Amino acid sequence: MKQMMKMVVAVAMATTGGLSALPGVRVETRTMPLIATGLESVGSADGTIVTEWDTTLEPDGWRTLISGDTAVDVLVLNEPSVAGGRLPASETWDDERVVVVRDDVVVPAGKTLALGAGCIVKFTDGARIVVEDGGAVVAEGAYLAAFGDDGVGGDTDMNGAAGDGDAAAVQWWLDEPAIAALTTVRFVDGAATLPARAYTAGKTYGALPELAREDAMFGGWFTESDGKGALADETKPVPPGQTTLYAHWIPYELSIDPSSEAIGCLASEGTVAVVANSEWDVSCDKDWVTVRRVGDAVSYSVEENANAGARTATIRVTMRCDGGIAPCQRDFTLVQAGMSQLAAPVINPADGTTFIGSSRRVSISGAEAGAEIRYTLDGSEPTAGSKLYTKSFNVFDTTVVKAKTFLSGKLASETVSARIVRLQTLAEALDAPLWTVATDGDAVWTVEEAAGRNGGSCARSGAIGNDQESTLSTTVEGAGTLAFWWKADCEDDPDYDNWDFLRFEVDGAEIARIDGDSGWRLATIKIKNAGAHTLVWTYSKDYTDDDMAGIEDCGRVDQISWTPSVGDSDMPVAWLENLGLVTSGVTAVEAANLDPDGDGLTTSQEYIVGTDPTDPDSKFTASIEIVDGRPVVTYSPDLLEERRYKKLGKKDIGDPAEPWVEVKEGEEDAYNFFKVSVDLP
Repeated sequence: MKQMMKMVVAVAMATTGGLSALPGVRVETRTMPLIATGLESVGSADGTIVTEWDTTLEPDGWRTLISGDTAVDVLVLNEPSVAGGRLPASETWDDERVVVVRDDVVVPAGKTLALGAGCIVKFTDGARIVVEDGGAVVAEGAYLAAFGDDGVGGDTDMNGAAGDGDAAAVQWWLDEPAIAALTTVRFVDGAATLPARAYTAGKTYGALPELAREDAMFGGWFTESDGKGALADETKPVPPGQTTLYAHWIPYELSIDPSSEAIGCLASEGTVAVVANSEWDVSCDKDWVTVRRVGDAVSYSVEENANAGARTATIRVTMRCDGGIAPCQRDFTLVQAGMSQLAAPVINPADGTTFIGSSRRVSISGAEAGAEIRYTLDGSEPTAGSKLYTKSFNVFDTTVVKAKTFLSGKLASETVSARIVRLQTLAEALDAPLWTVATDGDAVWTVEEAAGRNGGSCARSGAIGNDQESTLSTTVEGAGTLAFWWKADCEDDPDYDNWDFLRFEVDGAEIARIDGDSGWRLATIKIKNAGAHTLVWTYSKDYTDDDMAGIEDCGRVDQISWTPSVGDSDMPVAWLENLGLVTSGVTAVEAANLDPDGDGLTTSQEYIVGTDPTDPDSKFTASIEIVDGRPVVTYSPDLLEERRYKKLGKKDIGDPAEPWVEVKEGEEDAYNFFKVSVDLP
């Protein structure tokens, strides 16, 4: 506060009363007592001793001079930072201080000097308070007097007088006002009056008092009440004489139109008009609504509501009010409808439909206009990216068809599902899908799922009663090998007395039968004759029921295979076909009797010995060697159990009457010559 203290001196006394209570204590300064700057003269209590006090050796601040039981505070001020007595900031003189003004105090623009109640301000000859354009003095019960007036504030000039002091000084105070060219301005806010301010007439007001309350915004100071007359602002000049300014209040205005709106479920945009006489902001309590201010309106965008139920969002406009925000906000309610759900499509045929054959046609219907039906055939849930239904289609096996309807702006339908079951034919259940299989008797054979030898399907005899039978039949052509698995689950017929049993016939002749709980058994039958052959499996029951507990009372057949062969050689036709010997001009029988590689053996003979009929170097060979003094015969190729090999021996190769005899193991020593014969098993 060095700038301020260059202009004013506050006197603090350790004893009660005015400065007259300090007789004999003197501080001689260049201008006036109680401010020490540079070299000062300090006198003793009796006035006989005067010493010099170099204040430049002291830091700025207050010092206490003590004489006896009294003390005087002296302000040391050596280098003021602002010359000329201008207020660097707004100041308040109060607390019943005695302030002596010895130089002009200048109140510049934007600064206020407040003279509080109980403050005594005394002016030396010619010193003034000068209010510049835009500055102000607010006096609140302060007392202003001349420096020589001892009537208030005590003997500030320390001349020992008890009266009005120097008459010339008092006269100056009367003739020259201490506050230069001032005019008083009163401020009225309704029934309340604010502290008056003093301004230099003709200069601008500068900063005026700012007011605030909750229900209205401050509209400025006017020369008449209710916002009438002239507006006084910081740029307007202060008129001479006393002026009264009235506070004007503008009620807050905030409204939105409309206050609510109902919208559809699709993504959309909209605006809400806002009327406000103060700055405002906008917010929303839901993240599916985006809001922003656009001029005097709120613009909002809403995401699609992909739910069945409606949802509500509150858009809030909040105006910036001086005293609070409670009366300064309005809500806009946005209600977005939920999506309606599409009707589910209809799959034809219905769930559980069965079919026999290669395919079943499927159609899907029931989509409303503009909607799309999407479907899957693998049991997965249809999505908007699944296959689009455009026309009916075929399914070729047991298939789970799932379908769902989609349309923008509506919820997808429920998923509908239909399992369409392809029933195997009896031929497929027997693993002979290209065969023609028939069933007859008192009850037909059927396909049984998951009951076959390896867990697949099989053929099962019909449910017959006593003295009844169920037959399964098919045909094969020519010679070949038939193999199949079969199983009986019926009464046990240990003595072959024609109780319940399952039998197999070829061309009307019974080949084999099983009964009881047989389990799965493999049957292999060779058919050597040419022509068509009828194969029949028959499950028969006798005339009465014995104990049937735990018995399924049926027969089953599974995994039929047929390997055609050529004549008595049992040579598979497939073997000839794989070698390329059966062509459009050569039958299997003809190919069996040819010698394609020219090695002297027919194809049929080479099949028996296991050589390649198309390779002349592929030959059946036999050899003999002596091991441990005994002859050992070997041959190649050796097809092990697939062929029947015999070692034949003879003592004298030159004796035509001696027969070739089969050599048993360990009898090789009895023979001198050997040969090997090969036959089919």
